[in-house]
Amino acid sequence: MNENRLRCVRVLGCMGLLALCAGKVWGQQALRLPEAQPVMQEAAQRFTFASDGPAGPGWTRPDAIARVYGNESLPVLFRRTLRLDQDVPRESKLSWIFTGPHAGLTVELTDTKVHLVERYYDSVALSGGSYPDKVVREQERQFVGHVRELTVVADAHLSVMVILNGEKVIEAPLVFDLTRQQLMFSGPRNEHMVLSGALLKERTGETTVSVEPGKTHQVMLGFGGSPSIPAYAELSDEGKKEYWAILRRYNLLIDREYPMGTQMKQDLSNVDDLHDATPHYYGDNFPNGEVSDFEYSRKTREMGGMVLYEMWALPSWAIEAYTNTGKPVIDAWGKVVKKAAKPDVYARTVVEFCRKAKERSGAAPEIVGIENEVEQPPQVFAAMTTALRKALDAAGFQTTKIQMADAPYMWIAVNRVKDLKGYPEAWKATDYTAAHQYDYQEFLANPDMYDERLQSMREESEGKPFLATEICLNDGAYQEPSYRVALQVGQLYQKDLTELDAEALMYCWLLLDVEQPTFGSSRSLLVPDRSQGEVPVASSFELRVLGAFSRHVLKGMKRVESESGDKDLLTAAFTDGTKSSLIVMNRSIEAKRLNVEWKGPKWTRMEKTSFYLENVESAAPEEVVVQSGEIVTLSNFSAEEQK
Repeated sequence: MNENRLRCVRVLGCMGLLALCAGKVWGQQALRLPEAQPVMQEAAQRFTFASDGPAGPGWTRPDAIARVYGNESLPVLFRRTLRLDQDVPRESKLSWIFTGPHAGLTVELTDTKVHLVERYYDSVALSGGSYPDKVVREQERQFVGHVRELTVVADAHLSVMVILNGEKVIEAPLVFDLTRQQLMFSGPRNEHMVLSGALLKERTGETTVSVEPGKTHQVMLGFGGSPSIPAYAELSDEGKKEYWAILRRYNLLIDREYPMGTQMKQDLSNVDDLHDATPHYYGDNFPNGEVSDFEYSRKTREMGGMVLYEMWALPSWAIEAYTNTGKPVIDAWGKVVKKAAKPDVYARTVVEFCRKAKERSGAAPEIVGIENEVEQPPQVFAAMTTALRKALDAAGFQTTKIQMADAPYMWIAVNRVKDLKGYPEAWKATDYTAAHQYDYQEFLANPDMYDERLQSMREESEGKPFLATEICLNDGAYQEPSYRVALQVGQLYQKDLTELDAEALMYCWLLLDVEQPTFGSSRSLLVPDRSQGEVPVASSFELRVLGAFSRHVLKGMKRVESESGDKDLLTAAFTDGTKSSLIVMNRSIEAKRLNVEWKGPKWTRMEKTSFYLENVESAAPEEVVVQSGEIVTLSNFSAEEQK
């Protein structure tokens, strides 16, 4: 949640340099194009332009050549190809224009060069003429040869590629969504120049998904996140009603408390006092603070949910000066640790909170985390863990589990596990390993590069179950409210479930009070809509992408082994012996027709999630096709009927 994360380092693998290169990129040697290969695809839409042909209708373009408009809605990931019947004539230009809700992409082709332009047009602040429009990136490449195929690819590496006759000539970062396309031809109106061709039809691939129900993995706890209680308090009565309906619909029933910390009184009398909530400032938004709400916890449990309690910075009376006698302890922000927790005081505080929670909400937290994103010397973390286990047991909270201290990055969490195992009693008292995964943003354009860190955590955990306790984006490069970006986060969900056997996935914030929309779209699933009477609404596509997993993966389900022969078709399968579900994410640029091999379940329902579909459930069809960038969930039960 801290806004200083990852501001100094951004690693995007092969996309790293491109991500830093906004603006113009020129000065390359001209490329000699290969000859185009024979056409293997059908034409989806023909076009013909003539520079001296009739002007297009419409008063704003009185003498412009009529454009050709595509007749499809583009998938979020795509490959589209134009087959040209002849060269683009000299002194003319073909513009392939892609548009989306916030921004657009144009590829301009002449007889000697190709030019790519990315531009935003969603704010008057971008105004440079008669309407808002600001170019944020340009690249071009000169070539020698005859262009017969022009291909544009928007892929799952957050990039766009321009390909001429099968040869990649431009690659650039692309984080915004594109939904429609059109062609524009421009040339001297007093000469007869012709350009014709076709937009080619894309093929659908075939893929088999195999499920082995005999190979079982983790038993699921569920999904959830942290509510900003001050933001929740500001919702109207109708807004609160809608809020709980959304949590039920999306099965987000783990309340990861963001409780009182530095402002807590020693008698804990103010743990649910909104006036004492420790503020958290995101830009110029109103503060969202650390505070508890026992009625919120009670409501969560009434819906079948659970509570995870984890303090962040401790109050002054629970810490003491730390004098290092050896190598300095450095935190995630490069600062030397000079203060440490008093383990016994910390343990007593947590137990007292458990007592209050049981009295006020009906039960103590099901899980207690040691501490959130605060670096302690390893021996102090160990002492906090053993002291807490003894105190919980002595107070009668033997069923409350302990989660290791959360780190902001996976690599730090791995090191914490290694350190903790050096204290056998503390390691034995630890029920769950856990981590925040803000370092995933280093690999957002190439998610598979993150696998190594996930595998390290799995190996070091030695069979202890894992909790993904805080997921969101806070890197400024990715605060675009696009489905493309949300899909990359969805890949982390799939990896956590299948590579780490995560028993729970939690987004950073469930609800956040914001005015500046990028803070909401990247950090929170929901934000209050003041224009509709303080009701919660989805902040971006992040809610629907998480819902593609959470809605059909119920508490108590086991994950079973599933695999696909296609590296770009990601799967996860779950069953409780009666209810079963299979989640399939297509991160390729080709639609996939599925053949599912799973003996037992008879699919009755199918849910689709995409830019265009918000977790839309329907009867399962005979033939299942997963479009590019789409997530399909097959199940033998309806998520809408779960209570």
